[in-house]
Amino acid sequence: MPEPYWPKKKDYLLSNLNDGRQMVRVRCCYCRRTHNYFPSDLIQIFGDVDVDSLMCRMKCEGCNSPGSIRVDAFSPTGSEAVGLRVRRLVAIKIQRVPVWRDE
Repeated sequence: MPEPYWPKKKDYLLSNLNDGRQMVRVRCCYCRRTHNYFPSDLIQIFGDVDVDSLMCRMKCEGCNSPGSIRVDAFSPTGSEAVGLRVRRLVAIKIQRVPVWRDE
């Protein structure tokens, strides 16, 4: 059976963006917030995943809606990179919650 002619889907991982010095733009469709991230920061949180799978994994901090996120990979040009605000990862906090059992 011959192969189909349509283009095959190749996953575009965050590490590929890191190699090409690209960035990730996350935009909420409801509240219109836009944030720019370095792929290395997102790799520490989500792992080396496909860029399109971040739409399901992230949620907006403003309106708290998980399904309204649009994620794009882009290369900032010289004029765009001058005033570009980038969110950087400072720390990851892990909440410890005790679970008790009576015996």
